[in-house]
Formats: sequence, structure tokens, C-alpha cells
Amino acid sequence: MPDKLRVGVIGCGGMSRNHTFGYLNSSRYEVVALADLSESAMKDFDDHFAEYSDYKADHFTDAREMLEKAKPDVVSVGVWHKGHAPMTIAAAASGAKAVLCEKPMADTVGAAAEMLMVCGRNGTKLAIGHQRRFLPAYTLAKQMIADGEIGDVRLIASVAGDGLPNYASHQTDMFRYLLSDADCEWVMGNVERETDQWERATRIEDRALAVFGFENGAQAMILSDLTPEHWQGARIYGSDGMIEITVDDLKIMNAKSGGWQVHRPDGEFFKYGTDRFEWVEAGAAQARELAEWVSGERDDHRNNGENGYKALEMVHGVYESARTHTQVQMPLKTMVSPLDLMIDSGQLPVRYPGKYDIRARLLRGENTDADTENA
Repeated sequence: MPDKLRVGVIGCGGMSRNHTFGYLNSSRYEVVALADLSESAMKDFDDHFAEYSDYKADHFTDAREMLEKAKPDVVSVGVWHKGHAPMTIAAAASGAKAVLCEKPMADTVGAAAEMLMVCGRNGTKLAIGHQRRFLPAYTLAKQMIADGEIGDVRLIASVAGDGLPNYASHQTDMFRYLLSDADCEWVMGNVERETDQWERATRIEDRALAVFGFENGAQAMILSDLTPEHWQGARIYGSDGMIEITVDDLKIMNAKSGGWQVHRPDGEFFKYGTDRFEWVEAGAAQARELAEWVSGERDDHRNNGENGYKALEMVHGVYESARTHTQVQMPLKTMVSPLDLMIDSGQLPVRYPGKYDIRARLLRGENTDADTENA
């Protein structure tokens, strides 16, 4: 087996913890450095991984100093959305072999394009943390669809909440994964924003409705905060049957199933029913595939930067459709946030003033509505 890859983590929040559990559970890495503005955050991070022999992390309060001194092979970017592009670009410029950046890929499509450009220029492999591509139920559904077990996919329906970039970017990525990475050709959608609501220091809508059309003729739909429920997964309607997936299991109904047939597949690292199965299984599988990509054992990663870009592009396509009142053809041409454009132009006036961030509880100290690119 190749030597273990050295990991540096930027931002010591919950998603970075999930990345790190994935690295350590995959047995392909050693975590050598952390960067965060908060020393207490780094100490708390250490406590979570004290039992792992491959965790020996030095602390840095400056991410670029960490990149220069620790010289990690792989960099995890787990800061808030606006920090994804600058930290990924810094890691690529420092000579990192690979970056695993948390989703959404960036706060704008333009920033995401810059990430791809700089990583390509420096030969840095870029993966985006849409880890649900590694869930056994998702992969089984993808295979069933490819095998024609429900005929031609007509519609994939999902429910979401808490802002399209954060929550629904997983779903736009899932649509493409289930359809063997078919490209989205058009987007139609609308949004409501009567409150000054933010999510990890980026503006989000209050409610949204989105419809997507794909090159293979399938369509997909997201209802975001329009119903009381939201969950990761989908209901998939085909010409010859239906599939419903969650992060844990799958149900299929077709001519040969005799009603709903339930599948609860185990993962490659953990068994179905394991505590936090979604996170520990997908994280370890994502990390292993990244190690294989870096070492040349495989040619690509299912979460590569191009797929992350297309998931973000679909989300911003919803905002662009609302802004222009059109069916938006892909690829998206507007490189800044169409939601910001609507708000700044007065197209989406706030009816109930009072800025608030739905993730403010994640901040430390006196912070209430903002983070920095290093924390």
C-alpha cells in the first residue's frame, strides 16, 4: 500500500470533523495539522480524535502558515462558504496534491470556476464534499436505474429546506449521480425572500420551487421549505416503476417486485444500522477514493470538482430563473449570485427586517452573524 497521505484541515467545525473521521477510518491518511482562528476549536477537535494513532495535528491560527510549514499532501477546506474559493486556491498554490472542499463548492459560480482553474493550473486534484454519492442506497438506486428496472426515468422529486445552496446542492448533485451524471440542460424556478435570512454568512431564500431538465429527457423537482418535511433522498418515478431512497435504505416497486421491495444495503466500511451510518460510511468511502485518485490507483473521483461545479450551477440556475423570469439554459452565464443581484436591485424587498444567520449557533465567542475564511 502507498505511504499514508498527510492531511491539513482548515476550519475545525462539524463538517471538518466528518472529513477527518473519513480520513482516519479509511486508514489511508495521517492528520498532521489544523488551522483555525480559535485555539479552543482546535483543542475540541483534538479531543474527538484522541483515540486514533494517525492523528497528530499541530495547531496554526493562520491557514497559509499551516500550508507553508506543514506541507500537507491533502487539504480539507471546512470553512464557511465564502472561504471555500480562497482557501482552495491557497492550498493549490502551496503545492497540495489534492483538496477536499466542503459543499457548496463556492458562494458564486464565478468563484467555483476560479477554483477549477487554479487547481488545474497547479495539478491539484479537487473533490467537493457531496459525500452522499458514496451511500450504498444511492449507488444501488443508480445501478437499478442504469439497468432499466423502472424503465425510463420521468421525474425525480425531493423536498429541501434551509437554503438551496446548503441543503439542495446535495440534491442537485444526487440527481446527476442517479442519472449516471447526465447533464442538466435547463432550469426553471422561483423564490420567496421576505426575511433577511442568511446561512453561513451567505444570503438565502425563505422558500423555493425548482424544476430541472436533463439531456436524457428526465426531469427533477425540488420543493424547498414549501412543505413541513425535508429530507435527503428522493422519490424517482419511471415508466415501469418507482424507487424511493433515503440516506439509509431503498424501496422499489416494479412489475416483478410484488409490491414495495425494501433494500437495506451495508457499506464497505460499516454495516447498515451503525450509529451515524450515513456520515461514517460515506466519509470513509469518499476519503479512500480520494487517496486512490491521488496515488494513481484510479483515474477520477466521483466527487470531482466538475461535478461539484455543476451541482452549484444548477442551484444558481434557480435563482437566475427567478431573476430573469425565464427558463434558463445551461451552462449558466451569470457568474455572480443571482440572488444577491435580486436583493441588491430591490427585486426581492425584505418585508420583515432584521438580519439573522440560521447557523449562528455554530460560531464561537461573541460572533453572531459572520465567520472568516480561516475559521
